[in-house]
Amino acid sequence: MRIAVVRPGAVLALLTVLNILNFVDRFLIQGFAVDLMADLHLGNLQFTLLTGLAFTLFYTVAGLFMGALADRVHRPRLIAAGLGAWTVLTAATGLAAGFLQLAALRTFTGIGEATLTPAAVGLLADTQAPRRRAFATGVYYLGAPLGIGGAFLLAGALGPAIGWRCSFLVLGAVGLLLALAVLAMRETRALPVQGARAAMPGAGRLRDVAAALRDSPPLRLLMAAGVLVIFGQGAFVLDQAWLVQERGLAKAQAQGLAGTMFLFGGVVGALAGGWLADLMEARRAGGRLRFLGWATLLGVPVALAHRFAAPDSAVFLPAMFVGSMLMTLGYDPLFASLQDLAPARLRSTLVAAMILGMTLIGTSGGNLLVGLLADRFRASGLAQPITWAAACTLVPWLLAAPCLFGAAGRVSHAGAGAGAGAGAGARGAAR
Repeated sequence: MRIAVVRPGAVLALLTVLNILNFVDRFLIQGFAVDLMADLHLGNLQFTLLTGLAFTLFYTVAGLFMGALADRVHRPRLIAAGLGAWTVLTAATGLAAGFLQLAALRTFTGIGEATLTPAAVGLLADTQAPRRRAFATGVYYLGAPLGIGGAFLLAGALGPAIGWRCSFLVLGAVGLLLALAVLAMRETRALPVQGARAAMPGAGRLRDVAAALRDSPPLRLLMAAGVLVIFGQGAFVLDQAWLVQERGLAKAQAQGLAGTMFLFGGVVGALAGGWLADLMEARRAGGRLRFLGWATLLGVPVALAHRFAAPDSAVFLPAMFVGSMLMTLGYDPLFASLQDLAPARLRSTLVAAMILGMTLIGTSGGNLLVGLLADRFRASGLAQPITWAAACTLVPWLLAAPCLFGAAGRVSHAGAGAGAGAGAGARGAAR
């Protein structure tokens, strides 16, 4: 007997659990950074390639394909297939013997994970009331702080007991059980086209995306802002090595601190971001984007200050908490605004396109830059090379603010020109 999961709260809860697992699987490698770099003899650049380009290259390409597919096929089955694939590959990570094997596994893990968010965001858009869409998106993206924080805490708890290899095997088994649960979900919409041949995205779909971007300057600015936000977050990828090597923390202490900060700071950022963004949007069209612009201008300098603070200073922990908040604060305004600006028939495809830019350019570029700079600074004899590499990588994040303010201004102007309110009228005019 199939179980119908059609109530908004139930859909949101299940998708959030899946996203938590998504981020745990993705970030457990960072939780075990010190162990992996020591056991497999990895340099900073090699490690950041594993967390960046090796994962995102196929993740983003597959994500665009999966976004178009999610607009046309049974989304829960698509999610279940991807979940089963990526968790098997996560388990296989525990058997890797070197950099090349890890890189191959990370590449194919990205293809599996690419199925989740385009389909999930589309499901949320179909089941949640428009006025609560940013809040629902924020709850879904609680998977980021809960998953990232959970990955570090799991590494600290499971590592001493069973080692990093068995930890990946255990996580893979959990994912397979959840994949079976997802198969019990029913699609929440009527499928527009039946058959595998009709479901294949083609050049026409890409032309539709290009046309949507060409016709909507706010959409272009929004995507540019998303890329810059994620690029700056590359500064955090070497945090375990940074805390141990340059701030003198023990490995278990660093895992616990990073996990706790991502868990609590990230949850506060996700919830506050969704609530405040919706509040400002209700007052004025483009309010979500203005909120994120101001948060960027005020928060990134605090994250920069954290890089140069001593662990026993009064600034260190509060600034670290702010940095953890910033990691998730932007998801809700960015993706809720994308849903507002995107034509309904292209929502999942445009989500996938935005994820493509954010991960292939943002994540890969930011991670690559911090790893490259850390190795170069170390080779040149610079004291605290990871500190300076992280600080340099944070700076482009500030460039997201003018993009966000520009997009917000265009949304407001379009809404005023159409004589509409700050809700649906502004969104329709901006398209």
